[in-house]
Amino acid sequence: MSFLEKEDEGKQSSFWDWVVGIGLVVVIGGFTVYYQYQKRSSKTRFDLADATYKSGHFKDAAKIYEELKSAQYLTTHDDSTIYVRMDSIETAQELQAALVAQLKAKAAAGDLNGILPALQGLRFAELLSDGDKAWIDSVKAHPPAPPDTTKSPAPANPASTPAGKATKTSAPAAKPSEKSSVGKPSAAKSKPAQ
Repeated sequence: MSFLEKEDEGKQSSFWDWVVGIGLVVVIGGFTVYYQYQKRSSKTRFDLADATYKSGHFKDAAKIYEELKSAQYLTTHDDSTIYVRMDSIETAQELQAALVAQLKAKAAAGDLNGILPALQGLRFAELLSDGDKAWIDSVKAHPPAPPDTTKSPAPANPASTPAGKATKTSAPAAKPSEKSSVGKPSAAKSKPAQ
C-alpha cells in the first residue's frame, strides 16, 4: 500500500505543477501585454503632445507634457524632450508676463506710446494669466489715444476759457492797472511826501 500512496501523490503533484506553470505563463504574458499597451499609449500621447507643441498650442502641450512626466515607458530621448519643451514653455510664459507687466507700468505712468503695437506683437498670449488677457482685451477694445501734437497749450488766462469760467487751479485775472505797474514802482511810492 505504501507503494500505491506514493504513486497517487505523484499524480497530484504533476497536476499542481501544470497549474503553477500555466499560472506563471498567464501572469508573464499578461504583464507583457500590459507593458506593450502602456508603451504604445505613452508613445501615442507623446506624439500628440509633440504635434500640439509644433502647431503652436503651447498651453495644451504643457498639460499633456505634464501628464507624461510620470510615464515610465518612454525612451530617454522622449523623456528629455518633455523636460526641454516644458522649460521652453515656462520661459516663454515668464517673458510674456514680464512684457505685459512693463506695458501695464507704462500705461499707469501715462506713457501710451508703443503699447498697442507691443500688444499686437505678443507671440504667446495664450500662456498669460486670465487677468493679463482681460487687460490686453480691454486695451485692444479701447486703444489709448495717441498724444495730439497739434493742440496748443492750455490758455493761461482763465477769461479765455469757455464761458469765461476759471478753474480752481488758475490764478485770478490781473486788473489792467496792475498789469502796467508790474516791475515798476507804484506812482504812490515814487512821489515825494509833502
